[in-house]
Amino acid sequence: MHNRRIFKRILLSLCTIIVVFALGLVTNSKKAVAETTPFYYFGMKVFMESEEDSLNKVNIGGGAGFIKGQLDGSYVNKSDTANNFLHEMMKSQYQEHKNAYDEINIIFDYSNNIILAPEATTRLNDILAEGGPVSTSFVEDTANNFLSTFPNSSVDMEKTRAEAQKIVTPWKVTASAENANSDYLLPDFIVYIKKNNYKMTIKYVLPDGSKAASDTVITGYEGKASADIESPAVEGYVPDKKIVTVGFDNQKEDNVTTVHYVKPGSQTTSPSSTDSASLTADKQATITVGQKVTAETFNAHATDSAGSTIPVSVDTSQADLSKPGTYDVILKADNGKTMTVTLNVKALETATIAPKRSAVFGLKTFYLYQNPTFKKSQRIVKYAKAKRTQRPMFVVTGYAHSKAGLLRYQVKDVNHNSKTAGKTGYVTAKKDFIAPVYYQKVAKQIKVLSKSGINVYKNMDLTNQTKHVKQGKTLTITGIKRHNLTTRFILSNGQYVTANKKLVMTVK
Repeated sequence: MHNRRIFKRILLSLCTIIVVFALGLVTNSKKAVAETTPFYYFGMKVFMESEEDSLNKVNIGGGAGFIKGQLDGSYVNKSDTANNFLHEMMKSQYQEHKNAYDEINIIFDYSNNIILAPEATTRLNDILAEGGPVSTSFVEDTANNFLSTFPNSSVDMEKTRAEAQKIVTPWKVTASAENANSDYLLPDFIVYIKKNNYKMTIKYVLPDGSKAASDTVITGYEGKASADIESPAVEGYVPDKKIVTVGFDNQKEDNVTTVHYVKPGSQTTSPSSTDSASLTADKQATITVGQKVTAETFNAHATDSAGSTIPVSVDTSQADLSKPGTYDVILKADNGKTMTVTLNVKALETATIAPKRSAVFGLKTFYLYQNPTFKKSQRIVKYAKAKRTQRPMFVVTGYAHSKAGLLRYQVKDVNHNSKTAGKTGYVTAKKDFIAPVYYQKVAKQIKVLSKSGINVYKNMDLTNQTKHVKQGKTLTITGIKRHNLTTRFILSNGQYVTANKKLVMTVK
């Protein structure tokens, strides 16, 4: 806990990059939308979280712990990927297709000796759009701070990218210091940190067996994208392997490879290592239906024989991006190298996204769970399927996702005459099981279901009663209006009745 507090203080003190460039987002974002009216402040908390210990979690946001950006009114009540919201909120800070989690990944790659400080510095300056340049000392200091909380770890880019593709919806809040004076908030975003289980030691040896250079120890985890490690220059000698490719495909702590240095011209064969052509990429990636696929989707990088970066194209001819499924995709580099990788195409979540603090009820038998990843051992309450007027009702207090990325509602039981009243937990957000209590669309007629009937009111807030309507009666409807997080049906005389599905039912 002590290290975590130090880590938070250091991150805030390094606001030149982590907060102002990457995560503060107030001044420059305002400039980007100054001419857009209306515009609103959107806030999102971003955490680094250990996959092994969810309590080991650090907020890397700016003021009040929030990334904050200004977006135009088209983003209000818009459902989109977390990645797209992040991109729009941070686009003045990063180059296209880059984001804060890319920045964090660079720092961890440096920490694991996959890249050296100068390369890490260059990569950071390449992804930042404004506020640079970053210094090498900044990279070194930030890496040390990261490792004080997450030692021997890496960014799980595959899981983090999957997190970025989740569909999220902002909800309106009252601006306050606690939410960084935001108008709308978005669900928390997690950068997942994975414990390393792989180590490769690269030894550099002269012809007499002595060291040509200090060993390089590369760390990571099984399944991480392979890395090309350039052998250091040694005056008067050439390496038999100019590039060592580390595949991260064996969970061993004693992987060793040796680079032999010889005098120029003494090689019996031309070393293959003089050709620096390479192609590296993640073995698989996940997108949602309709999303574009680029080399960036797989974190693909390629170099030519001289070690210079070259383009990577993506052949998706074997994939149907409009349908969920698992497909082979071929990456092709201009150096002639190819790689077959796996693309997982996920359907958009079949969920009715109810606004925060709105009422929902159960349609079928379902359970209230302790955590968003449902386990039988963590069921709190079973709610049996009930007739319409007795369906269990809840208030949505927040949102979460299971480890598989499924949306869950965080809810409070508001069944006041039940023993379960007041219980809190998580329920599915699938529309076949959970639905809004209030109608969202106008109908031509409604039938009164409530045994005690319903009242007709002059005012939309259901005050100034004018009439009582008994159970079974049918009313003609001319419109529907939203009142806070509920709705009201409008009668032909302009007066109002409830649109609560437990009290009334639309008639086709």
